[in-house]
Amino acid sequence: MSARPGLVRAAVVLALAALALLGARAAGRAVVAARIRHAASGRGLSASWHTLALAFPLEARVTGLALTDARGDTLVRADSLVAALDPWSLLVLHPRPGRLALSHAWLRPGARAAAAADTLAPEEEEAPRRPRAEKLRREAESLARLLLAPARRLPRLMVRDVTLEVPPGDEALLRGVRLAWLDLDRSPAGVRLRAAGSLALQDEVSFDLAIAWDHDDRLAGGARFVLASGGARSETLAVSVDGALAQDRRAGVLRLADTTRVRLGRLPFTLGGALQRAGPQVALRLAADGITRARIAESLPRAVLGPLEGLAIQGSFDYRLGLDLDLARPDSVDFSADVIPHGLALDAERTTLDLLSLDQPFVARIHLPHDRMVERELSSANPYFRPLEALDSLLVHAVITNEDGAFFRHRGFNTEAIKLAIAENLRAGAYRRGAGTITMQLARNLWLGHARTLSRKAQEVVLAWVLEHLTGLSKRRLLEIYLNIIEWGPGVHGAGEAARWYFDEDAAHLTVDEALFLTTVIPAPAKWRYRFAPDGSLRPFERAQMHFIGRAMIAKGWLAPESLPERDSLRVELRGPAREVLFPPDSSAVGGAAPGDSAVADARPAAGRRGRGALPPGRRAGAGRLRADRAARVG
Repeated sequence: MSARPGLVRAAVVLALAALALLGARAAGRAVVAARIRHAASGRGLSASWHTLALAFPLEARVTGLALTDARGDTLVRADSLVAALDPWSLLVLHPRPGRLALSHAWLRPGARAAAAADTLAPEEEEAPRRPRAEKLRREAESLARLLLAPARRLPRLMVRDVTLEVPPGDEALLRGVRLAWLDLDRSPAGVRLRAAGSLALQDEVSFDLAIAWDHDDRLAGGARFVLASGGARSETLAVSVDGALAQDRRAGVLRLADTTRVRLGRLPFTLGGALQRAGPQVALRLAADGITRARIAESLPRAVLGPLEGLAIQGSFDYRLGLDLDLARPDSVDFSADVIPHGLALDAERTTLDLLSLDQPFVARIHLPHDRMVERELSSANPYFRPLEALDSLLVHAVITNEDGAFFRHRGFNTEAIKLAIAENLRAGAYRRGAGTITMQLARNLWLGHARTLSRKAQEVVLAWVLEHLTGLSKRRLLEIYLNIIEWGPGVHGAGEAARWYFDEDAAHLTVDEALFLTTVIPAPAKWRYRFAPDGSLRPFERAQMHFIGRAMIAKGWLAPESLPERDSLRVELRGPAREVLFPPDSSAVGGAAPGDSAVADARPAAGRRGRGALPPGRRAGAGRLRADRAARVG
């Protein structure tokens, strides 16, 4: 009998302990739920889930997790998220996760509105740009903090089947990343990262990587990318790194030693740089010596080389690249890129890419967006072909001013334009300005097409350099080809066709207004109609663009100040086939065509009498006198 009270007391104690444990779990779940919701709301998101459970020891498991923004769009979905605290961190009263596991998840950053092709950058007010620039800087600061986190004390990270998707509408080279698996783990030597998955570029590229970062700061490892090469074939691009990476968390600096060796197949590079939290600031240095055609061919897959496979080059070259960027001071950006040739020359017998006959009449096969192609004869057999000297110098100088103001000074690649573009885009917090040269655009139109891939952009830079250094072509010939092949509207290629299509006029006789209008069409030829209001007048943004180009021409000495009308006075009258597209005939009439009808859109400009709406005789005659007074020589 005496033992019974002891048993009762023991049972009561166990019951109370069980109730306390259940209460602690319930309280713990409430705390974890509150922390999740607080962390989400701090980023403007709402969090929901199917279940939230706590397990021994100190582990939280969430299933069916979803994060949504204020518009109700889901940005994160995850079947399972597990977080476990490091028990030792509790002993020092500084709890931190010891393990994170994420599986079967889908993530998409908030969509960013892409800039319209016809957006007028020069006239844009500064105030609306500041919030975007500040947001970009904050994102860069977050990335810098992440890279400066104590990597060797990070929790073990396990990822299984996670997809990161770029929002629709972003003009990004990378459309998404899928991680089949990723493991980040600590070892006595340091940190090990292994992963496998795929990149959603123009085509899907699978990859696997393994990187080790030891306690002595040594960074070593590599990655393998498998690229489709047509049909069922695939090729591999191997990248390896061996160097030193040091974190100075007190100073807020991450440094990659200048002696770090990177190999791209058999191509050796040295790479160095630094990331500084203040700013943030980025410095990058890259150097390569003794690059030959054989090394390139053995190292890069055909899918990366593209048309460059048709180049046979003798000799070798060295390459140097440098970048210094402070996001807090965009105008201080410095960029350099130099090719140092050693006996470089084109092997005419083995080069299959048609580069060495461009100084003669030829048939240009022009690459258009969406894998379309057209042909134009660049000779007198084409009634719309115009030698450079037969084009109105107003138009020629306007195009150079807007597309590549330093065309006659650079050699295919304009580092000054790249610096200006970086600074402008950072100030705007969005893509507002490119740095492509006329020579690069020529390479794109003749051989590469318009696919948004890193390999295509690299091919464009290489071909532009080759055109300007190894072919012997003059700047005037490059410009002449460019002005006779670029797209100026639906099915309209070259200045000769454009002048007839829009104005029923020869490209040798244009007014200031007409030359400026044609120049603004080049960046977005398919959208030319949106430059007109319903009554046929130019929209305000179009007149502003035209006036901006005109003022730039005056600054260069290519246009007399009195020749540029006031912005609100700029106007053009369509007299060619474009008029019927803008003002289609009655669709009920036999043979009538609506805007965009292929029969109209593909119509070729034809010579004919001047249509209605011609400019007043005084304006046209005055333009003729100005042309007679100015020098005819271009460049």
